[in-house]
Amino acid sequence: MKQKEGNKKGWSNSVKKIAIGAAVVLISLGGVAAVEKAQSSTDKSSMEKSVDSPEEKMKTEAIQQEEKKEQASIHKNEEQEESNQASQEKENQAENSVEPNQSIEEAAKQQNKSIPDMKAEEEKEKEKVQKEKKSQETEEKKETKPKVDEEEKADKENKEEKKQENVSSSPDNKQEQASSQQSQNQTTPSTPELPTAPSREENQEEKVVYLTFDDGPSTHTQEILQILDAHNAKGTFFMLGPNMKRFPEATKAIVEGGHEPALHGVSHDAQQIYQSKDTVVGEMKEAQDDLYNLTGVRTNLIRTPYGSVPYMKPEYLAAVHQNGFELWDWNIDSLDWKYKDARYVNGVIHDIETKSFKEPVILLHDKQTTAQHLNDLLDYLSAHGYKMKPLDDTLPVVHF
Repeated sequence: MKQKEGNKKGWSNSVKKIAIGAAVVLISLGGVAAVEKAQSSTDKSSMEKSVDSPEEKMKTEAIQQEEKKEQASIHKNEEQEESNQASQEKENQAENSVEPNQSIEEAAKQQNKSIPDMKAEEEKEKEKVQKEKKSQETEEKKETKPKVDEEEKADKENKEEKKQENVSSSPDNKQEQASSQQSQNQTTPSTPELPTAPSREENQEEKVVYLTFDDGPSTHTQEILQILDAHNAKGTFFMLGPNMKRFPEATKAIVEGGHEPALHGVSHDAQQIYQSKDTVVGEMKEAQDDLYNLTGVRTNLIRTPYGSVPYMKPEYLAAVHQNGFELWDWNIDSLDWKYKDARYVNGVIHDIETKSFKEPVILLHDKQTTAQHLNDLLDYLSAHGYKMKPLDDTLPVVHF
C-alpha cells in the first residue's frame, strides 16, 4: 500500500514538472509572437502613413468639412446670442418707455416713478431727438452749400465769358477796338483839355423862400428894403389901408423896388373885420383902392389878420374867391411878434432845417425889432443857396 502511494506521488510530481515546463515554453512563444505582432502593426501603420491613398484623402476632407460645420455652427450660435441680447435690450427699453396707447400715469405706475419725473424724461428724450435732427440737418447744409456756391460761381463765370466773347466778336466792337488801337498808336497831347465843371445851378434844383411882411408900411420899411436889396432879395408886403396913406413914399418904394404889394385889410380888428363875409370883402376892396390911388397898381393877393383859421368861415372863403382875391397863409411863423429880439432868427432857421417844406413861406412883420436882425436871417439863406422871391398869382396858394 505504501509503495503504491509512493508511486502515485512520484507520478504526480513528474506530471507537474512537465506541465510547468510546457507552460514556460508556451509563455516564451507567446511573448515572441506578441513582439512580432506589435512590430508588424507598427510597420503597417508607418506604411499606411507614407502611402497617400484615395480613401485617406476622402477621410481627411470629410474631417475638414466636419470642422467647418462645427465652426459655422459656433458662429451662428454667437450671432443668435447677440440677436437675443439686442432683443432683450429693446424689451427693456420698451418696458421703461411709455407705449403709444399707454398713459403717462400707467407708465409711471408700471415703472414705479412719479408722473412729473415721467414727463420730464419724455421731454428730455424729445429735446435730444430734435437736437440730433437739427445737428444732422446743419451738417448736411454745410456739406451741400459750398457745392452749390461753387456751381453758381462757375455758372456766372461761364456766362460772363460767353457775354464777353459775344461782345468782342460783334462788328461794332471790333471797329471800336481798331479805333482804340489806332488812337493809342498816335501821340497824345501833353496837356489834354478837361471838360468844364457844371455850374451850381445845373447840379442842384433851385431853392426858393418867400419872405412876407405884415402890418406895414411903417417907419422901418425903408430899412427893411435896403437889407433886402443888399442880398438881392425880394419880399411880399401885406399892407393895411391906413398905413399906406400914412407912409405913401414907403408904399411907392415897395412897388418901385420890384417887391410885391399885397392887402391886409383896414382895421386889423378881429371883431370888426370878421363880422360877416361882406365885412371881409369890404375891407379888402377898400385897401385895394388905397394902393391903386397911391401907386396905380392893383393886386388880388390878400392875407386876413391873424390868419384864416379860425376866423374865415367857408362862406367867407367863398366870398373872397368870388370877388377875385387869393388868400395866403404861411407855413413858417418867425414869432417875431412874440420874441421881439434875435431869437426869431434861430426859430426860422430851425424850422427850415427840420420841416420838409419845398418852398417855405415865412411870416414876418414890418417893425423895428424885425429889421434889426433881418440881416442875420438873410445871411443864412444866401449862404445855403436860397433865392428870395416875391409871391405872385401864378403860384399855388398856401392855406392852414
